[in-house]
Amino acid sequence: MDSRNFQKYLSRIKRPDSIEPAPCRRFNYAVVIPALAESASLPETLVALAANQPFVLSETMVLVVVNNSAGTDADKVKDNQLMLSGLRNGDQCFCGGLVPGGTLFWIDASSPGREISSKGGVGEARKLGMDVALLHLDFTAEPVSPLIFCLDADTLVEPGYLSSAIEFFRNHAELAGAVFSFKHQDSSDPDESAAIAQYELLMRYYTIALRIAGSPYAYYSLGSATVCTADAYVRAGGMRERNGGEDFYFMQALQKTGGTGQINASCVFPSSRPSDRVPFGTGPRIRDIMQGKSLKFYHPAIFYELKKLYAAIGAIHSAHDFSRLPELVEEVLAPDAARFFKNNAFDKAWPDIFRHNRASSERLTQAFNTWFDAFTTLKFIHFCENNFPQFQRMELNDAFRLLFEDEEIQVPAGIFDDMHTLLNFFRNADESFPDLLFS
Repeated sequence: MDSRNFQKYLSRIKRPDSIEPAPCRRFNYAVVIPALAESASLPETLVALAANQPFVLSETMVLVVVNNSAGTDADKVKDNQLMLSGLRNGDQCFCGGLVPGGTLFWIDASSPGREISSKGGVGEARKLGMDVALLHLDFTAEPVSPLIFCLDADTLVEPGYLSSAIEFFRNHAELAGAVFSFKHQDSSDPDESAAIAQYELLMRYYTIALRIAGSPYAYYSLGSATVCTADAYVRAGGMRERNGGEDFYFMQALQKTGGTGQINASCVFPSSRPSDRVPFGTGPRIRDIMQGKSLKFYHPAIFYELKKLYAAIGAIHSAHDFSRLPELVEEVLAPDAARFFKNNAFDKAWPDIFRHNRASSERLTQAFNTWFDAFTTLKFIHFCENNFPQFQRMELNDAFRLLFEDEEIQVPAGIFDDMHTLLNFFRNADESFPDLLFS
C-alpha cells in the first residue's frame, strides 16, 4: 500500500475514536455490520458469525454500527437504543456468543448528536464502520492486505464464511474485492417468498446477461455479501455515502481498482423481508412486488448489442488499433443503440482518452471500460428500453428463455415453467453451470 495515500485517507476519517470499547490490539480482518432497528435479527447474525472457526474469529473485529438520522422514526431509535444497551451490558443472548471488547465492538451513530445524515443513510453507516475498522487492522501479519467484510444485521452466514474469503484472496491476491455466493432466506409468507424469488432472479438475470455480453461489470452488487482488501478499499476511495445503491458504486470502484471475483466456497443468506430502510434496493423492491407492482426484465436484445460492442473491443485490442473506436461503435451497433454514444459525446471524449493511454492495448481497453463503466452500462440499457420499442422489457420467463435460446445454451427441460425451479437452478449454478455464471 502507498503509505502516503494511506495516511492521507486516514486523516479524513470521521469519528476515529467512536468505537466502543476501545480495542487493545489490532486485527487481521473486520466485519462491518450497519444496524438500524435490528434488535430482533442482529443476535442471530452474530450467532452465525460466532460459528466460524475460532482461530479465524479470534483475528476478526466484528463492528456493529448502530445508526439512524435525526429524523428517524422514534420507534426505530428506541430499538437502536435497545441494541446499544444489550451490547454495552454484554448480554450473551444478545451478543451471540461474541465477547464485547474481545472481538465484538460497536459504534453509537444513533444517540442525540451522534446520528448519521438522512442523505448518507446506510452508505454513510457502512463507510463509518469500514473507515474506523481501518485504524485497527494489522497490515504486517498477513502476506496479503487485511480484509474488510460488509454484512447486514439481518443476514446469516455459514461457518466457512471468513476462512473461504481468506483462502480466496490468498489465491487471488491481485483482486480488489469479491462477492459471496448468496441465497435470500426463505419466508413463511407465500407472497413474500414469490416476491423475493422474482427479485433474486432479476439480479441473477442481469449478471448472467452482462456475462454473456462480455462486460467486465458482470458481478452481483450486494452490500451484505461483499468483501474487499483494505488496500483496495483505500485506493477505491472508500465506501460511498449513499442511502441505497452504495454497494453498486463501491463495487464499480473496486472493479476499476483491481478487479472483482466471486467466492463460491461459502454462501450468505440475506433477508427476504420488505423494508423501508432505504429508498431503493432489495427491501423496497420486495415491498413493491407484494403490492402488485410489475417486475419485468431487460430485453435480451440489449445485451446482444453489448456483446457486439465488446467483441469489437476485443478485435481492435488484438489488432492494436483503437484510434477509430468511435467509428467502429457506429458500425457494429444497431443505429438506435449507437445513438447513446453519440448523445454522450463519446466521439469527442475518445481522442483525448486515446492520447493519454496509447502506450498499450491493455491501457486503452481499461480506459474504455473506465468510461463505459457499470453506471454508464446501466444508462445505456435504460436508454435503449426507454426510447425504442424493440428493446422494451419482457416477462421473467420469456426474457430468460429468449436469452438462452439465442445463445444456444442448453438447460434442463421445463426449467422456465416454474419460477422457483428456475431460481434453484441458478442458486446451484456454481456447481452445475460454472463456466457461464461464475467463471
